[in-house]
Order: sequence, then structure tokens, then C-alpha cells
Amino acid sequence: MSSRRTARKNAFITLYQGDLTGRPVEDVLNRWRSYRGEEVDLYMARLVRGVEEHKEELDARIGEAAVGWTVERMSAIDRNILRLALYEMLNVEDVPPEVAINEGMELAKGFSSEEAPQFVGGVLRGARPREPEKDGAEGGEEHEERRAGFG
Repeated sequence: MSSRRTARKNAFITLYQGDLTGRPVEDVLNRWRSYRGEEVDLYMARLVRGVEEHKEELDARIGEAAVGWTVERMSAIDRNILRLALYEMLNVEDVPPEVAINEGMELAKGFSSEEAPQFVGGVLRGARPREPEKDGAEGGEEHEERRAGFG
């Protein structure tokens, strides 16, 4: 398993633990260090802290893209996979959106329900940044139809 894939998996586990227990992610990271007897991977820590710092923004984008779902209604597993993959998509320059989407789907395959990879992929594709139109316009009507689940 690649080191980034391992870091993503461990970041997801840390975020999930924090979400379930209500503990601050720094506490979960410290427990990780004491339990494993090793330093926390820098990329893993970057992802965990980044998701925590941008959680409100991430949840807003996820909620907008997940037609018919609220972030609170999603399973804690799916919610944290989505947060992690979307954070990486928006904030890690050397990770293309399709890679972040694929990695999120892989986490869902390993940790969630049979339907989760499709759900995660669909939400992430809906939440990904839109490429600006050639004339700089945002294509408002088409964008609204996609967001509403018609496109």
C-alpha cells in the first residue's frame, strides 16, 4: 500500500474516532502516537488537522452535493470519508480531483456498505470544483440543474 494511501486510511480512522467519541482530533492523534509507539505521519496529520479546520466549509459543500441527504444523516463512516477526500481535493495541489474521488471510493469499499463507494463517488463529483467556462461565466442554469439532481 502506498504511503499516501496508508496516511489517508489512518487519517480517516482518526477522524472517525474523533467524530464518534467527540474527542478533539489532537487528542486522538496523541493517543495514536502513544498506542503505536511511533510518530504520526506528517501527511496523515496534515489531512486530519486540515479536515478539522475546514469542517464547516466541507460539510456545506457535501450537503449541497448530496441531494436528498444532510451531512448529519449520513453514517459517520461515509461522512468522514467524504470530508477527507473533499479536503484533499480542494487543498492538496498535487492530488488531482479524480485521484481524491477514487481514494475516497476505495476507503468506502474497505470500511462502509456495498452501496457506499457509488454514493461517495457521486457526492464527491458533485462537490468538486467546477472548471471555469472559457468566457469566464459560471453557467448558472446548468449548474443549478446539476445541483438539484437533474443533470
